[in-house]
Amino acid sequence: MQKHTSSKSNCAYCGDAPINHAFSYTGGVISMFVDPFFGKLSRLVPQFAVDGVDYFLKLLFHILRAMRIIRLSRDSEKATTLRSKVIWAEALNRGIHMEQIVVFGKYTDNYRAKVQGKYIYFDSLPLPHRPLNDNEEWDDKFYMKKVFAGENIPIPACHSLPIFKKDRRKIFDKLQKPVIVKPRKGSRGRHTTTNIEAWDEFEKAYQRAKVLSPEVVGEEHLKGYVCRATCVAGKLAGFYRAEQASITGDGKKSIIELIDEKNKNRPERVSEIKFTDEINESIKRLGFKKEDVLPMGTKVELSHRTGRLFGGITKEMLDELHPSFVPVLEKAAQATTLSVVGMDCIIPNPEHPEDSQRWGIIECNTLPFIDLHYYALDGKPKNIAGMIWDLWK
Repeated sequence: MQKHTSSKSNCAYCGDAPINHAFSYTGGVISMFVDPFFGKLSRLVPQFAVDGVDYFLKLLFHILRAMRIIRLSRDSEKATTLRSKVIWAEALNRGIHMEQIVVFGKYTDNYRAKVQGKYIYFDSLPLPHRPLNDNEEWDDKFYMKKVFAGENIPIPACHSLPIFKKDRRKIFDKLQKPVIVKPRKGSRGRHTTTNIEAWDEFEKAYQRAKVLSPEVVGEEHLKGYVCRATCVAGKLAGFYRAEQASITGDGKKSIIELIDEKNKNRPERVSEIKFTDEINESIKRLGFKKEDVLPMGTKVELSHRTGRLFGGITKEMLDELHPSFVPVLEKAAQATTLSVVGMDCIIPNPEHPEDSQRWGIIECNTLPFIDLHYYALDGKPKNIAGMIWDLWK
């Protein structure tokens, strides 16, 4: 197993979004003990205290701005994420005055906008404030699945993995194979291991996820496309389908030759497939080596990572989604009570009836990358940014 470091730049298992392992793990430990306490405490906080905190933060903002520690930028090209850029573009279309917060010369993903005569401050997406006592952890993959299971919303079988090895073995034995292991919180597929069939691989995957998070989940590995359903105000606003980079054998070429061939023939906006340690281990779990010649017609998915940045194909396909999915996805969104939520699903065929196939929601994103629905290789973009600004009407 590859040695992990706390570096932010050289971890194969963080993909294209490396983070500091030590900070992530420490934050997870603190969250385990602090979140339950503050969750209970927040229910006792009166509204005037919440208003007082908001007033103090706005006052602090103006003080720091007067001290020139903070300044405001009106250059929308400086937005630090595509998610924020589409929000800013829609703000300009609507005549909404929006500015980016710059701290010590660093452009942040924090903004303010003037809506109905008042300034609102937000992180990337202008989401209305949730009640302080609404402390549900929807980014927690295990918590989300537990709630959804109670609502009869499709999910994969999922377990929070215990610290004792013998207890983890019991869970592994009863999970349908193959299995996925991932951090209980976190995004972008960091330190996630898929297609696990053997106990020793399960343990390696647990230790790999543990580097990033003190809490780890093991769950059934559903087969199909990785899809993102984004809902605004409980209504399905966009549905994006992403394919994993894959190759299909011709009985003549090796895996590495097939990857080279796919790279040469890739669409212009699709990135090259880079043969990383993560891909190497992924094909090993499927029983192959990079030098192996794939039998005719054998398809191999190279990684759990999806989308054009990893050599995959993407499509915005809300108009083609089978209508039977819509009430189920909207029921899930409404269960979260979030004004905007992105739900990742695994679906074999989104154009077929939902009750005709094994599918499930695997995680929620409380600050979803809505730009996915704008920049897919195929399909008609949906104006999700407009729906988010409409929340302030």
